[in-house]
Amino acid sequence: MKLWRPLVREAASGGAGTTDNLRVTTTLVWLTRAAAKSATSRLRDLGILPASVDWTARAVQCERCPLRVVRCGVSYCGKPFLAMPLRDPATDGCGCPTFAKAKDPSEHCPLDARHQPAEASGDSCNCKWCSLT
Repeated sequence: MKLWRPLVREAASGGAGTTDNLRVTTTLVWLTRAAAKSATSRLRDLGILPASVDWTARAVQCERCPLRVVRCGVSYCGKPFLAMPLRDPATDGCGCPTFAKAKDPSEHCPLDARHQPAEASGDSCNCKWCSLT
């Protein structure tokens, strides 16, 4: 709640006009996406949703990554999401817990094998995880 209140207050005051409204909308979209990922992760932990077959190999890749940050005993891809909601995934990481991210079959690493931004085109992807298979 405290995270987006200043943005809403700034947009309501008429600050810089459309830019503020865009920033509020973008932040709310990212927060909603993060909440959905958290919910699916919880369902995956309960065994309701399937985990990726090779999630342990993915997690090993995450633990060796230079973007990895450990906070309160939990390993994250970059700083935790709520600590920095506006970010570039290729340089700052996505902010997800690495084990939860590795277990999600639809997730991809933001970096390629050379630690450059990963590129996805159609069905192919050059991220670290897709190059494992």
